[in-house]
Amino acid sequence: MSMRCGKVRPVSNFQDMALPLAERGFRVFPLIPKDKRPFAMVGDADHFDAATTDAQQLESWSKQEPRANVGIAPDEIFCFLETDDESALKDACKDLPREVWDTTRVSARDNRCYYIFRQTMRTKRAGNMTATRQGRDNLFEFKQHRAYVTGPGSIHPKTNTPYTAKWRTIPAMPDVLLNRLCELYGAPKATSSGVMSEDVKRETAKLDDFLTCYEVATTGEWFNKGSSWYRPVECPWLSEHENTNQGTSTCVVYTEGSGYGFDCKHRCAGKGWKDFRAELKRRHPEKQFSFVDDAPEVVLGTVENPSHPEPKPVRDWRERYLTFERVRDAKPVEFLIEGFLALDSITALAAPVGQRKSLIAMNVAHALCTGEPLFDYFKVAKRPNHVVYLCPEMGLSSFSTRLKRIGLDSYVGQSLFCQTMDEDSIKLTDLDGELPGAVVIIDTLTRFVEGDQNSSEDMSRFARVIFTLKRRGATVLLLHHSIKGTANAPLTLDSAMRGSTELAAFVTSCWATRLQNPDEPYQSPSLLVNVKQRDFESKPFEAACDETCRMRIVGEPGPLVELKTKADTDANAALSAILKDHPKMGIRKLVVALKDAGHGKGQKWVTRARAAILGTGVTLTSS
Repeated sequence: MSMRCGKVRPVSNFQDMALPLAERGFRVFPLIPKDKRPFAMVGDADHFDAATTDAQQLESWSKQEPRANVGIAPDEIFCFLETDDESALKDACKDLPREVWDTTRVSARDNRCYYIFRQTMRTKRAGNMTATRQGRDNLFEFKQHRAYVTGPGSIHPKTNTPYTAKWRTIPAMPDVLLNRLCELYGAPKATSSGVMSEDVKRETAKLDDFLTCYEVATTGEWFNKGSSWYRPVECPWLSEHENTNQGTSTCVVYTEGSGYGFDCKHRCAGKGWKDFRAELKRRHPEKQFSFVDDAPEVVLGTVENPSHPEPKPVRDWRERYLTFERVRDAKPVEFLIEGFLALDSITALAAPVGQRKSLIAMNVAHALCTGEPLFDYFKVAKRPNHVVYLCPEMGLSSFSTRLKRIGLDSYVGQSLFCQTMDEDSIKLTDLDGELPGAVVIIDTLTRFVEGDQNSSEDMSRFARVIFTLKRRGATVLLLHHSIKGTANAPLTLDSAMRGSTELAAFVTSCWATRLQNPDEPYQSPSLLVNVKQRDFESKPFEAACDETCRMRIVGEPGPLVELKTKADTDANAALSAILKDHPKMGIRKLVVALKDAGHGKGQKWVTRARAAILGTGVTLTSS
């Protein structure tokens, strides 16, 4: 059964339960029918890795086991508070405001339920918590990471009734509730801060004075995550928020060594420190604040000597939006490499570890520096002023060997500027005069993220850094790792990029790649699929690599059969014949049957080929 607007309606299969949840942003996976236990996943992925919002994968699972229950995994967006004794938990929190429970509630039994909240930096810091009671059911389980709950519509194994949801707007978990959970669990408060150094005390005091000067209401005390210090404030653009729950979703920030910032998780998330400061100045034109130590904090002018110009008239609201002239004069998308790399874009290149990300990026650099077609196919439409290749994951010896083999060594210091792990590391914020007209290759972005790549807050801050590079004239190519355990799964945006969904959201396009046959890493061609196509369409293609590190396209872009070598084709035909008669045969038996038929293939190859033949993606077993 599933819930819409509080009314129960019949559910025919797993897909009918899972798809509405995925559309709400929940990452889901199948559970054994009328049970809370997850299916085992064939391959390296477990059910937490496999949890997804991808409709195609949900349909595939539904075909394999239509009666499956649905599980929901917490992620960077959602967390869950589950209790086996709701009345006792609420009694333990009876002094808290009633509004802390004002969120979506899911239940299948009286006095047992779970509440859904949005994650904050504090919930992530708190981690999973279980408050046990001797001889009695758990008081609560707080599920923040690599845990799961049973989703609405699923059938409870004891009551044989469906889980039902009372859907409401889902707010961030209130700090007062989270702190009470920590207290009941016996852990320090999640909102407690580290110790401020004297420098931090001085800088945060300046920010406090700044907020006082411009009459900004604070809604919490200073807390830290690593070297960044946050103070919750009332957002100047509160009227634009999708809900009025403040919590700690809007903060001013001081990052040690990097200065001040503004961070909001609502619809004004794109606004930064300059926007925040400009808005306050617009609202209070009579006030002026300086962060210079010896300058007066607030300067009030006199009639004879005004400290500021006359306030400007309020702008017409229409000025916030695009004009007809700007739309009329906007140029269509331009390419550096036709059909592959757009000018002024932020393009991602994602792959599992060790599957040619860096080689592909070096081939991109070769095409841009030499003007020769990429993969001997994609025409270089415009060459950049220069290419900046940042590769702190590789030493000079390995990197220079590749440069020489591919024929780029003579371009170094002329149109190609490189850094490896043997040079002093550079921050992206240090890039300056090299940006206008450049292509910046970042290999890999993990080395340049300050914070946790699973944190939407940290990745949002990283996005602003990347957008700054773009605004200053650079085209950016970001290399990133794919989600673990997806080497054999279909190439999708959902599986291509590890970490917060914030990353997949801000890139212009994303090329996902992997080896067609990981068992033969030197002979296997690479499959490349544009899993986020914006402004231009592109078809999948294969590219093979030789000893010079040059990669060349195999055939024409278009629909691909993933197993193309003659040996693989023959083995694939034999496997298809076996599966036609024995569709439920296990992997180990298939390996033996193939060997008896004259095709020696390992378990990884058979697992991937079986999934491709049956169209199952990640395959389920119930053991």
